[in-house]
Amino acid sequence: MTWAKMSGRVSAVGMTLAAAIGGALLAAAPAQSLTCSAPPGAPTESVEILGTEACGANTEGPGGAWSHGGGGVGFADSRGDSRVGAVGLDGGVGAAESAGGLLAAVGVGAESLALGVLDQPGTALVATGPRSQAFIGDATDPVLCVGEMALAANLTTGQGCVVYGSFRYATAP
Repeated sequence: MTWAKMSGRVSAVGMTLAAAIGGALLAAAPAQSLTCSAPPGAPTESVEILGTEACGANTEGPGGAWSHGGGGVGFADSRGDSRVGAVGLDGGVGAAESAGGLLAAVGVGAESLALGVLDQPGTALVATGPRSQAFIGDATDPVLCVGEMALAANLTTGQGCVVYGSFRYATAP
């Protein structure tokens, strides 16, 4: 099997898994939540804090950043022409920073940290459940995926990791 076919399958499985997990987790979001937005255009910074919930969104101007904190913390930072989104729910943290491309980070549950960083243009997705961490970097950075429910997928490079209970899969570094 060629690398292109394998990374395409990993990407499709990762996106399907992330959509299913994200939909279920968003359905359980608390009624009170915070949303921050820094749309494309001019440099913008938006920050809101309410108790243990928080959101933050920053952009230099050409890109856009959006975040949501529903019982957790979401922080998105867009540099260059990137589109970045982050969500933290039910005690989780979603943090995303990109210099170009598309990046989403979703952290749900206690001790959940989804951290996505793209130093080069690309497309990536990071999602975690309770007691899990996931990290994605650029083409030279490793993908870290630990815990009971984690997904880190750099769709541009084909690097990724999926953990769900006892199931674990990671692409070769």
